[in-house]
Amino acid sequence: MGDAGLSISIVIPTLNPGRAFGTVLHRIMGQGRLPLEIICADAGSTDGTRHIVSQFPLARFVEIAEPAGPRLWNRAMEEARGNIVVFLAQDGVPGNGDWLSHLTRPFDDASVAGVYGRQEASVGSDPLSRFRLAQRFCREPHWRRVRVGDPIAYKSLPFFIDNAAVRRSVWKGIHFNEHLPLGADRVWARQMVLASCTIAYVPEAVVAKDLHASLKQAWRLAVLSGFTDNQHIDAGGTLWPDSKRFSKRAAWYLLKGFAWGQLPYLYFEDAVHRFGYRLGARVSQPGPSVWRGIAPVLPERRAAAAITDFDKAA
Repeated sequence: MGDAGLSISIVIPTLNPGRAFGTVLHRIMGQGRLPLEIICADAGSTDGTRHIVSQFPLARFVEIAEPAGPRLWNRAMEEARGNIVVFLAQDGVPGNGDWLSHLTRPFDDASVAGVYGRQEASVGSDPLSRFRLAQRFCREPHWRRVRVGDPIAYKSLPFFIDNAAVRRSVWKGIHFNEHLPLGADRVWARQMVLASCTIAYVPEAVVAKDLHASLKQAWRLAVLSGFTDNQHIDAGGTLWPDSKRFSKRAAWYLLKGFAWGQLPYLYFEDAVHRFGYRLGARVSQPGPSVWRGIAPVLPERRAAAAITDFDKAA
């Protein structure tokens, strides 16, 4: 178990999560180790989220007037009181009663700045989504530290905030980069490794998510990935979450699983990824009207002069 002397805050960014959100909070309250607090960092829900949160004594509803992403994460970190801040997606259901203990245990080592756990697609999810998460998150634990000659590529650090923990004292020195429209969580993890801290992966800290493939989501991810890679990327490589050979492996997986009905969607998704990524990479100074059309929830990009050298393209 994690150090009993370290207090834990759980942050859940919310936006109209629906009635199923109560299941997530129930599962957290059933953990073997209870947190100091559960912060529901709400971005403007209009459903019954506030009422659901009020049913749990450790949870508090905090309105944060920021869009989903690094700005909201930083504001939530400021609100948190714990030494360790755990982030969980609003639809991420802890897979067992020891999820929180597993996720915070590596902080016994003072060099650990962040920990991330495994994500799985629930039984009701489509086969392609299950395969995608299985490719991103292995079942073997590992620790990342600085090694001579290690490029520390983003593809080797799938540090997604949907199921991760951050040491608050370290975050005070290096915040999540609010200029990045995508991948600020993985950029932060890479910065930690470069600063001689440790990033740990604990596959036992698993959460299940109900996922269904969507061409609209694939298009938005492709455009944002292309734009971010072109404007902000550094020596860590691309922030694209899947490998270039993902489509071929996914097709073979669907064939072996007799999920042939997913093959046409996979073909169209691959085309959307390719075209959307190229389009995003060619957009250098997007105006608000452009982003509303292709990525409507992207935070407004700040002036280029405010971007640090680390954020600029290598």
